[in-house]
Amino acid sequence: MLYEPLYRLEKTGIDIQYHTNKGKYVPAHWHAAVELIYILNGIGNVIFDGKDHPMVAGEFMLVDSNQIHEMKCAKASMMVVIQYSKNRMKNYVEDIDEMQISCTRENLEKEKLEAYLDICNLLKRLPPLYVTQPLGYYLQSQAIAMEVLFEVINHFAERRPDSVVTEKDSGLDRLAEITDYIEEHYKEQILLEDISSHFYLSREYFSRFFKKNMGVTFSRYVNQVRLMHIYYDICNTGDGIMELAEKHGFTNYKLFNRMFHEIYGCSPREVRQK
Repeated sequence: MLYEPLYRLEKTGIDIQYHTNKGKYVPAHWHAAVELIYILNGIGNVIFDGKDHPMVAGEFMLVDSNQIHEMKCAKASMMVVIQYSKNRMKNYVEDIDEMQISCTRENLEKEKLEAYLDICNLLKRLPPLYVTQPLGYYLQSQAIAMEVLFEVINHFAERRPDSVVTEKDSGLDRLAEITDYIEEHYKEQILLEDISSHFYLSREYFSRFFKKNMGVTFSRYVNQVRLMHIYYDICNTGDGIMELAEKHGFTNYKLFNRMFHEIYGCSPREVRQK
């Protein structure tokens, strides 16, 4: 998939990540973990359910397990991302799989504002621990994350219909196969006709299914995956930009430049200069 394997998550049930690089972008994806995104500096956008959810410094957002989302933080210089394993959460809340967890600042109900601000105050304690790293700081960080989870479950979780779970899981199984295929072949020219026939689907059905579930067209998603890999190589290699674009499957250089600027807020050359 397009995200790093969460090895620490398997050990403790909680993975805390600190992102300090500008230009972070992750194409539409999902994972079994519940994700909390907290912006420290700058701004960011998380897209899910067909909506763009903007974020500013000091705000957090919850993304439920197996919820397809896209993250764009071209102007955010630091953020904290906490992921909670639902399997490990069952040790504390047995029926957690029957619950839907979500929270965005713009849709926050007035009566939940105090709980939201309490969680923000808890999250503010994490960066100083990460910077100073006193003896036992990892233990303290995990304790704060657990306290955040307690508040989240009590204020931002509600039961969901069983039918929704069954339908969602069925679609995700097929999407997982499709996105794995794209990640393996994105450097090649992947035609809609070829990938739809590979999965024994009609071209029209595949196109509708993909757009409905991923929120973007198939061709745009493939180009987003290519851009993510190109951005990484621009930052970590000395290879020419046109060479990298071709290496990762971009044949239309004008489209490459337009999409790159749209997602990262600057040109490839400006990234290389930084």
